[in-house]
Amino acid sequence: MKVIHTSDLHIGKVLYGEELTENHLAFFVQLLRLVQEEKPDALLVSGDIYETSNISVSSKRLFNDAMLRIHEALPSMTIVVISGNHDSAQRIGVDEELWRLANVRIVTSIAETDDRKPDFDSHIIELKDAQGRTCGWLGAVPFAYEQNFPKPMAGMNRIASFYKGLLQRMAQRNGAGLPLLLMGHLTVAGNLDFSGHKLDSIGGVETLPIADFSDEFDYFALGHIHHPQFVGGLERKVRYSGSPIAVSFDEDFEHSVSVVTFDEENRPHVREHRIEVPHRLVTVPSEPADFVEALRAMRSYPWEGTEYVRLNVKQETAPSDAYERAARELNEDSPLVSNRKKADESYFQNLKLLTVNYVRSKARSEATSLTDVSLSEFRALTPLEVAKRSLGDDFSEEMEETFNEVLRMMEE
Repeated sequence: MKVIHTSDLHIGKVLYGEELTENHLAFFVQLLRLVQEEKPDALLVSGDIYETSNISVSSKRLFNDAMLRIHEALPSMTIVVISGNHDSAQRIGVDEELWRLANVRIVTSIAETDDRKPDFDSHIIELKDAQGRTCGWLGAVPFAYEQNFPKPMAGMNRIASFYKGLLQRMAQRNGAGLPLLLMGHLTVAGNLDFSGHKLDSIGGVETLPIADFSDEFDYFALGHIHHPQFVGGLERKVRYSGSPIAVSFDEDFEHSVSVVTFDEENRPHVREHRIEVPHRLVTVPSEPADFVEALRAMRSYPWEGTEYVRLNVKQETAPSDAYERAARELNEDSPLVSNRKKADESYFQNLKLLTVNYVRSKARSEATSLTDVSLSEFRALTPLEVAKRSLGDDFSEEMEETFNEVLRMMEE
């Protein structure tokens, strides 16, 4: 059996006023080509389809068109989509029955029977090959808060208990000993690389040690963490595919989708297929420098001409408007062009400087209140950072946990 695993598409992402639509289109073109070449039995999309729960018409059309084109390219392939913490489960799930006509299964809520017991069968999807033969079983679990899961087994976390019960039911239906796969959108604890994430945005209530899960599965297709990686232990079968395109300047790593094949002993073997985009996100210089040095690095960087750029500046005081204007005029700065051999004036036509990242010393940064923050810095703050700077030492750990919970409820 073969599957393609991806997640965290974040369609509709706007980065400092710039839509990433062209990068998303490029990703879907490459995904379509990969499906045509690999001919997998399933395509797994592990949550965070959209950037926000308030889905725009253009974002929905982009995703719908992509899924339909991919289905037309390989009708036998089952496409399975679960909702993530950025998604509106209701808005994605409303078309669930209609999507089945295109062999797309969408799972957005935790199913229960009429007597409030777990309805595991609603989460189990039978995967079939091109000849219509069953080739594996998939347990698809969308993002949900712990309290939204059914009553757990004695002494167990609700989420881990649900997965354990789901696997037991899958094993009952798997008389032929085929691969058992899981899908989830959560943080599984264990030496993870959180590159690209603000740590306060990872979340806490949905974080579980991998030891809490049964190991009676063959592959766990995870979403939520944007850096592609295996979670330690369990024979390299628990994996975050990572986001296929960068949705933050801090995601300075290669983006890909995972192609997973299973051998005769149901062991997964993963290949990363790199995704190329027309507009790379570039931070120059790589380490914060004073403004003059940053401009110098900008002029000497080997530009392709289509990058989205963040200028990395280090200084102790809030920047003046003159700095902001000078940085944003770099695209039209004649020395930038004249220093490059054979460069013409159109070379930087598509190069866009989206923001200036002002970095202060750690000691000063920790003591900074909202009254000493520039507009560009304020725009880059998360809601949690705004709250912390507003209340200072009065903002307790308990308040932080409650604040994050309220944010997640608002997103839902």
